[in-house]
Parts: sequence; C-alpha cells; structure tokens
Amino acid sequence: MNKAHHIHLKGIVDKYAGAIAQLHTPGDCTMVVRGVARTIVMMCPDGCGETIAVNLDSRVGKAWRKYEHNKKLTIYPSVWRDTGCRAHFIVWNDLIIWCDSEGARHPTIDVSFTETVFNNLSNNNFVHYESIAESLQAIPWDVLWACNELVRRGIAQVVNRNTFRKIGINFPHSQISGRINIRA
Repeated sequence: MNKAHHIHLKGIVDKYAGAIAQLHTPGDCTMVVRGVARTIVMMCPDGCGETIAVNLDSRVGKAWRKYEHNKKLTIYPSVWRDTGCRAHFIVWNDLIIWCDSEGARHPTIDVSFTETVFNNLSNNNFVHYESIAESLQAIPWDVLWACNELVRRGIAQVVNRNTFRKIGINFPHSQISGRINIRA
C-alpha cells in the first residue's frame, strides 16, 4: 500500500475503542476527548496497517502538542515509530510530511511570517525556535522552517540545528516575496 500524504480526521469520540472503529485507511485519525484532548488515534500513514496512539495529555507522560488553524490539524513534534515499520513523519496542516527523502512534500510559508520570525531573532544571542514559536503563539514547525530559510538566505545563523540568531538588522524585502517553498 502507498504512503498517505494527508490525514483524514474522522471524528471526535470519548473512548479509545470508538476511535479505533473509525479507522480504515492509512492517514485516518480520530481524536479522543474527555474534557480535554487526550489522544489522536491514527491508522499508520505508512500503510503497514498498525494503529498509532499519539498522546496529547501531558498529565500521563510524554505528550505532543496539538494546533488547529483554519480547521487543519498540526501536531508537534514529529511522530517517529521506534517499532514496526519505523515510520517518521510530521503532521502539519493536515499534510503528512515524510522525514525520509522518499515521498517528501515541501510546505510553503508566507514571507510576512518569515519576516516576523526574523524580527524576533536576537542579533547577539542564539534563541531556540520553540521559544520564538511560544512568544509568537505560532506552530513550532512554521518557525523552524522560517528560521532555516533565513539561514539559507544568509541572514541568520544556526547552532545545533535548533537555535538561531539574525545577521544584520534589516529583512531583505527585495530578495524575498510571496510564499516560500520549504524543504522540511
């Protein structure tokens, strides 16, 4: 079976068993909510046929963060299965972005957002992209990809793949316009 490239939210239920019953094809998912979002239950988008439970409730252990924007779902960080098919992927705006080279999709982000990220970088200190995302109330993936684009354009520096600072004080409007195609 082919890898899925989109998630398909099938509904919201209050029990795990109800979530499982709604999964039929790779990328199908259901959210378990009891007062708060507890879990996203997903048919593995790799096509292996297994079910993945992504914990959203930090009270019971390691938890992913859920973002909803324009009725599209993003979870952070990536999902990396350490058993079975070993799938590694990002769920971003209902897209599944594979973290291997095969089947990779490339998201686009708005230049004005990239400029906002640039303006929130320090000239002196390296700042973790998650801190910038938190201060902007933004999706961490968007901030990371904007920071990487700034590095690619030579107007920011990176250390350890996740902390960034800007070079210079002005955003180069003449070099960047519209939407930017990002290599995740």
